Amino acid sequence: MKVALTIGGSDPTSGAGVQMDLKVFHALGVYGTSIITSVTSQSTYEFTSVYPLPEKIIVNQFETLLRDIKPQGAKTGMLYSKYAAECVAEYIKKYKIKNLVIDPVITSTTGKKLLLDEAQQILKTELIPLSRAVTANIPEVEILTEVRIKNIDDMYEATEKLYRMGTKLAIVKGGHFNDKVPDLLFDGKEFFMVEGEKYSGEFHGTGCAFSSAFLSFLCKGYKPYEALKASKNFVSELLRKALKLGKGMKILNFT
Repeated sequence: MKVALTIGGSDPTSGAGVQMDLKVFHALGVYGTSIITSVTSQSTYEFTSVYPLPEKIIVNQFETLLRDIKPQGAKTGMLYSKYAAECVAEYIKKYKIKNLVIDPVITSTTGKKLLLDEAQQILKTELIPLSRAVTANIPEVEILTEVRIKNIDDMYEATEKLYRMGTKLAIVKGGHFNDKVPDLLFDGKEFFMVEGEKYSGEFHGTGCAFSSAFLSFLCKGYKPYEALKASKNFVSELLRKALKLGKGMKILNFT
């Protein structure tokens, strides 16, 4: 069985973070392992605190796990601290993990900062050049590339600029557009676009679900464009069945 590693924050709703990633891995027939970088206090409508784990705890997780189980791929979600980002770069190189998918989690839906400025610099200069793919939504890619996206042409420009930051596959998700949802992939030679249905309402954890699905399909041998389409379809089905469990955002439903 293929093994995928998620590296990120813990979400008590299980609607995002490592809990979401592990659910996606299981649903797609990939065995999931995890390394926690931080613990959050959040619900479907508020985000109240972040507790970053100490560096020695993050290091010990990497050392202990990867000595025993080496994954076919890894993905990052919420890193938060500079030392968490540095640990990811160090151990991806040390254990030669080829399929690194970066979900550049920078802020929460409620506006809470989830990546400190010094960690963002490590992400841009050290992690993205190590990655197989970066899966960014429009606000994230605007921050990373400084391209303001107002239309589809801007999306093409931002995707190409993201690719030039060093990743092998740049993906920009168009969920913040108002009509059809275009997801755009650039592999350095060609652009590939997949459009999907726009679902009304606010949803928790869609970025986590997409990036962990994309990693799962890469680990299973899908070509990038096939993985893009499969991930898009997978998340669309979760959105279609989403549950209103709390007072705020809907949670993706696997049942």
